[in-house]
Amino acid sequence: MKTPSLSRTHARCLRHCFAVLAAITGLVAAPAAGLNVTTDDAFAFFAPWVRLSNDDRERLTRGEAVVRTLPATDGQLAIFAATRLNASPDALVAWTRAIADLKRSRFVQAIGRFSDPPAVTDLDGLVLDEEDLETIRTCTPGNCKVKLSAPEIESLRRAAAAAGDDWREAIVGEFRRVLVARIERYRAGGLSALPPTASRSTPLSLHEAFGAILDASPYMARVPDLAAWLRHYPKAADVDLVDTFFYWSKESYGAGKPVISITHVGIARPSGPSTPEVLVAGKQIFAAHYMDGSLGLTGVVHDASQGVNYLVYLNRSQIDLLRGFFGGLRRAILERRVAGDTPAVVSGLRERLESGPPPG
Repeated sequence: MKTPSLSRTHARCLRHCFAVLAAITGLVAAPAAGLNVTTDDAFAFFAPWVRLSNDDRERLTRGEAVVRTLPATDGQLAIFAATRLNASPDALVAWTRAIADLKRSRFVQAIGRFSDPPAVTDLDGLVLDEEDLETIRTCTPGNCKVKLSAPEIESLRRAAAAAGDDWREAIVGEFRRVLVARIERYRAGGLSALPPTASRSTPLSLHEAFGAILDASPYMARVPDLAAWLRHYPKAADVDLVDTFFYWSKESYGAGKPVISITHVGIARPSGPSTPEVLVAGKQIFAAHYMDGSLGLTGVVHDASQGVNYLVYLNRSQIDLLRGFFGGLRRAILERRVAGDTPAVVSGLRERLESGPPPG
C-alpha cells in the first residue's frame, strides 16, 4: 500500500523541520525491556528513559553514533544521540561560549551572541528575506506566518505604514527592536511575561509550551538547580551555573523558510551522582517558524570503568507541523529521517570539539 502523499508545501516544511532538529540535535530513547542500569553506568543519568543495549555500547566503542527517537504527544518530537568523545568537558564549555564558531556551517546564514545587556546593535548582521518582509507587512493577529505576538505584529505594521516606500528598511529595524524588547521582557519576568504567539486564531502561550516540554523531560529532576533555572527564570538564581548568555541565529535548510531564533543558554557542572560532567541547556525564547518551543541539552558523560568520555545530545521540541490531520504521517517521516541522518550531525560536532580550542 502506498504512503499517502503530502502537499509540496508540507514536504518542504518537513525537510526544514528535520534539518532544524538535526542542527540542535538532542535525544531521548524509549526504555529497553530487560536491561539493567547501575549508577556507575556512564548513561545512568538518562535511565530508565534512555537505556543502551550491548550492541549500542559496541557501536559507541567503535566510534559510531547511537541515535533513537522517543514516542511523544502534543506535537512534540524528542531525539537521542550519543557518541564517543576524545576531548574533555572543558572543550564543550569553551566551544559553547564561542557559539558562533560552534554552529558555523553552510546552513547558518548569520549568528551572533548578545551583549549584556542585549542591544539592538547586536543584531546588525540580521536581515529578513523578502518573503518574511512581505508576510510581516500584511499579517494580522490571528493570521500571520511568522510566530509573533499581537503587540509585535502591530508595532511592525505601524513601522511599515509610517515608512512609505522605505517600509522594508523600517520593518528590519523594528524587527530587531522587537527581538531585543522580547529578551528584555523575558529577563524581567521569564516566558510567562511574554505575550502569547498570535500567528493563528488560537493564541499560544510560550510559557505553557515550554512547561510541557520540561514535564516530558523527567531526567531534569536529577539536576534540580538547572531544572529550576529553566522553569522559573528569572526567579531561580543562576549563580550555580558556569555561564549564561543569549544568542540569535538565522538558519536555512533545504526548501524550508529560513528560521530566525533566539536561544537562552545555561552551562552547568552538576555535582550529583551519575550526572554529566558538563550539561549545556538551550532554551528557545523565539523562533520565526515551525517550532513553538524547544529544549536542547548537550552533555559530556564519563565512563570511569573505561576511562572515556561520551558526547550526548537531547532535544525535545514542540512543532506545529505535527498537529492536525496529517500529524501522524509527518511524524513518521521526520523520525525516519532523524534516525538516518543524525549520526552525521553528531559526528560533525564531535570533530569540532576534538579539533582543539575554538578560534580566538
